[in-house]
Amino acid sequence: MDIPLSPAEADALHSVLEDILESGAGNPELERAYRLLGWRILAAKSEAGTGLIGRLVEIAKSAGTLEDFEKSRDEELGPIIQRLEGPENRDP
Repeated sequence: MDIPLSPAEADALHSVLEDILESGAGNPELERAYRLLGWRILAAKSEAGTGLIGRLVEIAKSAGTLEDFEKSRDEELGPIIQRLEGPENRDP
């Protein structure tokens, strides 16, 4: 089943799901939907440059499943992403 969303609608939905999950009100199905939507948003990007986001887009486009995407992403970029998401790099 496809759910047609514009890029702006997908980004907004992804942001709302993130807020819900960060508040602790989520569940495993909602978390999976959040991860799946994030992967598909990346895969749908037509241009992302040559940096970290560009590489994430390439990985997302080549992955056949969410699990393939997450595995490839973690193998190639895991340490970089973990460092960027660390507490020292978060907004207060």
